[in-house]
Amino acid sequence: MPAFADRFRVRKPVGLMSEEDKRAIHDGALEIMETVGIRIHSKVARDALKNAGASVEDGNAIVRFPAGLVDSLISSVPEKILLAGREKEYDLPVDGSHCYYTTDGCGVLVWDQKTRSRRLSVLKDIRDTATVADHLQNCSIYEPMVVASDVPENVHVLAGMKEAFEVSRKHIESESTSTAEEARLQIKMASEIVGGPEELKKRPILSAMVCTMSPLTLDGHTTDAGMVWAKAHVPVYITGMAMMGVSSPATFAGNLVVNHAETLAMAAAMQAHEKGSPLLYASVLSNMDPRTGAIQLASPEGLLLCVYAHEMAKWLKMPSASGGLGSNAKVPGVQSSLENGMLAMASTMLGQEISNGIGLLDCSTVLSYEQMIIDDDIIGRALRVGREVPVTKETLHIDMIKDVGILGMGKKKGSFLGERATMTESREFFRSQIFTSEPYDQWAAKGKDELMVAKEKADWILDNHKPEMLDRDISKRLDEILKEASKVL
Repeated sequence: MPAFADRFRVRKPVGLMSEEDKRAIHDGALEIMETVGIRIHSKVARDALKNAGASVEDGNAIVRFPAGLVDSLISSVPEKILLAGREKEYDLPVDGSHCYYTTDGCGVLVWDQKTRSRRLSVLKDIRDTATVADHLQNCSIYEPMVVASDVPENVHVLAGMKEAFEVSRKHIESESTSTAEEARLQIKMASEIVGGPEELKKRPILSAMVCTMSPLTLDGHTTDAGMVWAKAHVPVYITGMAMMGVSSPATFAGNLVVNHAETLAMAAAMQAHEKGSPLLYASVLSNMDPRTGAIQLASPEGLLLCVYAHEMAKWLKMPSASGGLGSNAKVPGVQSSLENGMLAMASTMLGQEISNGIGLLDCSTVLSYEQMIIDDDIIGRALRVGREVPVTKETLHIDMIKDVGILGMGKKKGSFLGERATMTESREFFRSQIFTSEPYDQWAAKGKDELMVAKEKADWILDNHKPEMLDRDISKRLDEILKEASKVL
């Protein structure tokens, strides 16, 4: 049985951008950072950058980066990092040779396939989706997928993270942290699980998302949280979300310059605050609908932008988390399968290291349990296409081809079906868990379409899969931290 991470190993990616184009985007971003600057609302980050040599205007929070400073600061970003699981079996080396997939986060509604309607998300949905994700073969990382409407607003992040830690053995990503104190309390939770803050640095079972604000702004509270994550050496996804035509120019190159400048500013601030702290160049870029201005996350333009952003990350020798699944579809079905299929295929073929989006629809606002099952199937297909194809004496099978011979002739009549190697090697073929290859009459007799099958599979997982829950004593200590959060947040 291969290690969990080996399931996500992909061949050397195909590049789309030229070296000249990457250099032009990088130089353009540095020029913007030096002349226009980045507005950084975090005093902690401004102070760190000022001490490193940046020009800071405290009155308007504008930070300008003199020539050479950015490249000097980001040179300390680790090129390879580990995203640890609660169990070592689920450790994920981010080393340029894997393509991992995460659940998506911060939905506020849940699609009910039976009633074909939406309801508010609740805390139980986090426990249930963590259970489903724990079971899914192609889900690498679990991120709490919804905002729990039945939990007080000030503790909903911590409550969701506790549910995730309780259930999932896989790596946990936090998305919606909005204050430094929330970050500290999540670090405290993770430290309880691994045996202390120093152990957490060695085995970061937790990573965190920090979003920039386009154009050219870093929010105060989330950047303060980023500085806390950096001190604890919790890997941080620096996630730019520039939208072509709204918060960036309506060109690929212009959008990438804005995203690159924002990402570099946050990376530089983290390294100035804590040299060597782990981070990921993460980008969820998009374009607007020219008729309405609405965001188009799963568009061809969005797909290409995230591919290009990934290539900029690897050009800088930074770990990458770029785009992924994330359909604009309102319900699970044809549109979500088409869009997510294209996105997943691009991710694996081009070697995007971490791609998010499993299970959410309508621009990451609506959870669908059926979509979780469909997306797992889509990712399995994409990973199969992205694997290295070994060409060796054993895989060429020259002797077998000679022995089997020509169709209809000889003892074996030109059929490989009876060969022992066929029986073992065919087990590696991809087999869908929801889509069928059976004859039409058999399929029709069952009276179930793919969404019904997906719902049944999700229901079966929730009824039958029993995750290995967190140790009870540790769980009680997390409860105490949650009580602390209700008082201080």
